[in-house]
Amino acid sequence: MIPIRLNGHETQAMLDTGASLTTIDRAYARSIGLPEGFKIQAKGAGGDVDAELVSGLTLDIGALRIDKASVGVMDLATVARGIGRPINVVLGRDFFNSAVISIDWARKQLVVRPHESFQPDAAATAMQLTKRGPFNTISVSIAGAPPVEALFDLGNGSPLVMPITYWGHRPEVANLKYAGAMSGGVGGVHPARAVIVPSVTLAGKTFTLVPAILSESGNDDDPTQMTNVGIGLMKQFKVDLDLGRDRIYLTPRTDAPLFERDRAGVRFDLLDDRLKVTFVSPQGPAAAAGLKVGDEIVAVDERQVTHDYYSGPDWVRGPVGKSISLTRADGSKAKVTLSDYF
Repeated sequence: MIPIRLNGHETQAMLDTGASLTTIDRAYARSIGLPEGFKIQAKGAGGDVDAELVSGLTLDIGALRIDKASVGVMDLATVARGIGRPINVVLGRDFFNSAVISIDWARKQLVVRPHESFQPDAAATAMQLTKRGPFNTISVSIAGAPPVEALFDLGNGSPLVMPITYWGHRPEVANLKYAGAMSGGVGGVHPARAVIVPSVTLAGKTFTLVPAILSESGNDDDPTQMTNVGIGLMKQFKVDLDLGRDRIYLTPRTDAPLFERDRAGVRFDLLDDRLKVTFVSPQGPAAAAGLKVGDEIVAVDERQVTHDYYSGPDWVRGPVGKSISLTRADGSKAKVTLSDYF
């Protein structure tokens, strides 16, 4: 998330190279006086949604100004509830094509440079990306298999997502131990498997024990549904994105973080002062603790749930063995002990 100004209004925007254009939440668009636009159908990771196309906007991102921008407008409330914070703006490919975008995760710093003044780090691996419509794909090898082109997607919070058309006929992936999960985004969610892939190779560097999602749907032909490399893998590098010229520079980090993984087996929607359970993995600790879809959690380890609850650490990715006390709206409690359940 980075601060921006949209038609002079300050807000936060989410970075998403998997969005074909910058997208504005419909309720937020109306609140700042944007007119209704031309009706269109937009395609997201979860399916098709009704949207609008609005033109003539001004975007200020740091010192960069994009004039006469055309943006999509759609309801992002479902995504916001799942992420646990308002999503007013999603910066898409029009932003990433306009300059070289450098991301230093350790410093929480994003730098925007003109294409002509950019010089890559001497230790960086340069990768020429393939174009799929408005998107880019990046070459990645999964579980020792020959490299495959995967959508490069900063809007994907996990390291790796694979559609069933990829993993369904590959026993080295299909036979991995798994737990039930859900996957998706704009357009909804659908059943999936959570697994640990023994190895993934990207930019000449091999990572072991990589958390991944195996979607029970999707296909290799549609960029929004294909194998997808997300932010979990990108955080292993300092990243320079020259997507306007279909290139990326990846510099391995000496301080690379461990891969985050879910250790609770539960998904929530944040509804102001409570977390509503929307999915419970049958194999996970949350199910063992008695949590059920529809439960409403008002406190976590006695910390009251508020609208900014996710400004703190996400407890479901805590260390193995840690026990979390959840208080339901009816006053009953559930104790979830985190574990590597898949």
